[in-house]
Amino acid sequence: MFMLRPIQQADLDDFVTLVGRADYGLTSLPKDRDLLRLRIDRSVASMAARPLPRSESSYLFVLIDSERSGLAGCCGCYGQVGGDVPYFAYEVDTITIGASIGMSRSLRVLNVIERHHGPAMLGSLLLDPGFRGRGVGRFLSLTRMLFLADHPLRFDSHVIAELRGWLDANGSSPFWEAVGRHFFRMSLPEADLHTHTIDGFVQHLLPRQPIFVDMLPADAQRVIGAVYSSTQPAMDILKDEGFVLTPWLDPFEAGPVVRAEVERLRTVRTSRIARIVALQDEEIAGPALMVSNRERERVLDYRVVMSPVIETRARRSADSAMHGKQDDEHDDALDGEVRLTTAAATALKVGIGDRVRIADLATSRRQVAVLDATEES
Repeated sequence: MFMLRPIQQADLDDFVTLVGRADYGLTSLPKDRDLLRLRIDRSVASMAARPLPRSESSYLFVLIDSERSGLAGCCGCYGQVGGDVPYFAYEVDTITIGASIGMSRSLRVLNVIERHHGPAMLGSLLLDPGFRGRGVGRFLSLTRMLFLADHPLRFDSHVIAELRGWLDANGSSPFWEAVGRHFFRMSLPEADLHTHTIDGFVQHLLPRQPIFVDMLPADAQRVIGAVYSSTQPAMDILKDEGFVLTPWLDPFEAGPVVRAEVERLRTVRTSRIARIVALQDEEIAGPALMVSNRERERVLDYRVVMSPVIETRARRSADSAMHGKQDDEHDDALDGEVRLTTAAATALKVGIGDRVRIADLATSRRQVAVLDATEES
């Protein structure tokens, strides 16, 4: 059984091993033990009953396989980008010149945007290659949508995700070589590392002047908005959830940024609150669903499992169904009843009478088969 839980300090060794297996471009998870320890500490602090301010909160989760030791993967989310250190991106714009003389020309321009109070953000999605298959990558990505649904007050009402930009076989970015290297005067891996070690690193070194795309080398132009080879499945998962492309780009690799309204995410909209009415030792036949324990007081005990269930949905009027999706973290409408396996209930730390949140893992057989190789910035 696969189970997701918040990361703990005791996970450091396994976390370092997991991140060490990642290839190029995982900006938010540097291959540095001390920096990874700080990521864990910040996540643990964010999970407190009285959380950090949204702009300081960073939630990190790990994926556990009950049949194997170590970590199968990790994922994360941020309450809000910006704050004292603003969020930066390039924004693609088009300007027109020459119209007044009948020689109109359209030019693409990259403008720097700066946000002190931005949206929430998903990130740090990494699945050990040995666990790809059976929809595990999709589960790992979508558990964050359940966490947003269970803890809406901890996040901005909109959420973005930065997808890894295009890199060659050596981990080199044509866009970085054509743009960023001239300003930062270092390699892309060095710049990624300094975003974690120097406050205001991007803020002080990224020029605010616009960049005309036509003045860049052809290989740099081609990769603007393109994703890394193993990132396309992650993009497809997010689009299926309702994320759409924005004109924003990562300022280092020019990877795309996607955006959605949290309450309109597919998993958030279609998830159900159900009361546990029975447990059984025998396995349950049927497709695996996502089940969270909805833990809100002791957030470090938050759990999500990937498991079949027997669900009985309540019959409600259209009016009550509409109000049932309003979640203020205190009073949720009940959508039905559910029977779990004893193993799933044990992993979730729940029992008969408790309420859980249930969500469909896949919308089609094709997505279960394809959307597994998942990596984000």
